[in-house]
Amino acid sequence: MSRYRERMATVLSAEQLSTALADLPGWSGGTDGISRTITAASFPAGISLVTAVADAAETMNHHPDIDIRWTDVTFRLSTHSEGGVTEHDLALAARINELADLATR
Repeated sequence: MSRYRERMATVLSAEQLSTALADLPGWSGGTDGISRTITAASFPAGISLVTAVADAAETMNHHPDIDIRWTDVTFRLSTHSEGGVTEHDLALAARINELADLATR
């Protein structure tokens, strides 16, 4: 069983989330979910980003909702089992930002 499944996830308060989002460029939302849209250089670049995020999400055992519209890729995060945003979502958002930075260079 993954470490993420073993630890209890607690939904963040609005204040905790606001503080966390200040350190996650491009992300916005509320305690029920956060999202970020990234514009890739091309459709294949966007798909490559999705593949990289899928690999990271699988490793973390925490999966985003993903919407692809040509070069715009939107990631939505929420810990569905807990009914809102938890530390798991923040960790994945940070990883998505790292991958996006690499993909958009």
